[in-house]
Amino acid sequence: MLTRAQINKAINDKIKAEFPGIEIASSDVEEGFKRPSFFVMLETNRAEALQFNSLRDMTCRILFFPTSRHKYKEEAYDVMDRLEKLFGLSLPVGDRVITINHAESRLVDKVVHFDFDFEYYDDSPYEEGNENQDKMQELNYRG
Repeated sequence: MLTRAQINKAINDKIKAEFPGIEIASSDVEEGFKRPSFFVMLETNRAEALQFNSLRDMTCRILFFPTSRHKYKEEAYDVMDRLEKLFGLSLPVGDRVITINHAESRLVDKVVHFDFDFEYYDDSPYEEGNENQDKMQELNYRG
C-alpha cells in the first residue's frame, strides 16, 4: 500500500532535483525558516475503502518563500512556471506513476502557493495482515 510518507518523499525528491540548494522546511511555516525555502504538505480529500481496493483522493500544497520579501515577483513567477512543468502530468512514486488531475498556482501575500490534486487506487487495506490465510481456490456448487 502506498503511504503518505512515500508520496511526500517522491514530491520532495522532485523539488530537490529541480531546485538544488533550496531548503524544504519540515517544521511549521509559522516558525523561523530560511529564505528561499519550500514547504510541502499533503491533504486527504477523500479516502474510500472498497472490498477489493481503496481509493485515496489527495491534494499536495507546496509553498515557496522567495529570497526577498520586497523584490520577489520575478523569482516567484520563475518558480511557478517550473513547478507547473515539474508536476504538470504525473508523479512517479516508487514503481507506480500517479496521474495529476489538476494543478493551480497563485501568489498570495508574496508567497507562491502551488497545489495539485491526484487520486489513486491501491490494494484493499483489509487484505494486509492476512498473508497467512489461504485463499479459496475452487468452489463446487450443486444447486
